[in-house]
Amino acid sequence: MSSLSTHHNRIRIKPLISCPHCRHGFATDQILFISEAPDLLGDTKLGSSEQLRFLPTRFALDGAALDSREIACHNLACPNCHLPIPRSLLSTSNFCISIVGAPASGKTYFLTSMVWQLRKTMPQYFCMNFTDADPTMNKQIREYEATQFEGGGDPNLLVAIEKTEVQGDTYNNTFIDGLQTTLVQPFSYIISPMPDYPFPKNTERIAQTVCMYDNAGESFLPGADNIQSVTQHLAASDAILFLFDPTQDLRFKSACKQPVNDPQMNSSETKNIRRSKVNQSTVLTEMIMRIRAHKRLPVNEKITIPLIIVLTKLDAWSQLLHLNRPLGYHLWKPVANNSIHVFNTLRVEQFSAISRRLLLDLIPEFVGTAEANAENVVYLPVSAAGTAPELGDPDSGGKQPLLFRPSKIEPIWVEIPFLQAQIMAGKYCVPIPKNK
Repeated sequence: MSSLSTHHNRIRIKPLISCPHCRHGFATDQILFISEAPDLLGDTKLGSSEQLRFLPTRFALDGAALDSREIACHNLACPNCHLPIPRSLLSTSNFCISIVGAPASGKTYFLTSMVWQLRKTMPQYFCMNFTDADPTMNKQIREYEATQFEGGGDPNLLVAIEKTEVQGDTYNNTFIDGLQTTLVQPFSYIISPMPDYPFPKNTERIAQTVCMYDNAGESFLPGADNIQSVTQHLAASDAILFLFDPTQDLRFKSACKQPVNDPQMNSSETKNIRRSKVNQSTVLTEMIMRIRAHKRLPVNEKITIPLIIVLTKLDAWSQLLHLNRPLGYHLWKPVANNSIHVFNTLRVEQFSAISRRLLLDLIPEFVGTAEANAENVVYLPVSAAGTAPELGDPDSGGKQPLLFRPSKIEPIWVEIPFLQAQIMAGKYCVPIPKNK
């Protein structure tokens, strides 16, 4: 009998689980527990300061695993890397999404805005909860949200999110097969139907544990991949969001004829702003090469993982799309006599076609690289802030930081790439038109 069968006799247990850190697959009876006795320290893979991981042999009457001090333990760990895993993985499907882009493309701002908006949009329009699967794993992004949208209590204070580094709190060190390995820390969430969800027969199928991966842009530069690569999650992802920053491309900026009050679009100021030293098409090519290598695909075989090209900082270059409606309106529509909305996939496809046409006109080689190497590509514009940043103190040293006032931030369409990624991967969490 599985060590978890008694404790979880009220839920349906999956026969096989995939670790969100190392991607190792294992049966439920191999899951390790994390000791809770304060003196049970020292783990063979994580170091002397970590709580002991153990395979339980003793259980309380309610089924809880007991450590050697007879203390009930509830937190789980992977048997391969020993890192903590969300308990929701035992009973839900798993959806993994990687966020990729060159340095300074806005990945962390986008991820923070996307999560912030999904927390509101999912219950408000789709009768679905979007909640933390493990608050400890999400500690960093919760801090980002507090900074970006609340300003630490003063929404008029100029703030900035620190760039994601190539090491630090968002990475974990462990030993796998005797080698020290660095793994990116995934952010984990649970998508689950609310009590008023109108399709109760689908609730078990729809519940998901979502894992999101955010690496420093430097991790995707050519030559940065090795046996300890922190980007190996790419090959195991259900979808990839590749962020393309138009404000870093001279052709985009030259095409904008109307004045834009954004320092990223002002040629006299961009030299003082942090930018990628590598062309964004090169980063896309590097990403594709890594996926092929990790999946052992021949060079002429397209990757099947859905690829969403996310065009960031839309508020700075929206004039190029020639939209006939104002930015920020919803891309979903209500269902008659129902509390739920339908995701407007037709409108999303139209935006993708418009964005693709613009890229073809300005940067045809980027579209060529994406579509020559991926079977399923969509192009979606977003703005993580919905407003222009302000330049920081030029005498602070290094590149001038871009600052925002939380009171002015109004994200535009940041949820759309996530919802579209789920549809492209065949893992629907929101309803779409019947003809799709």
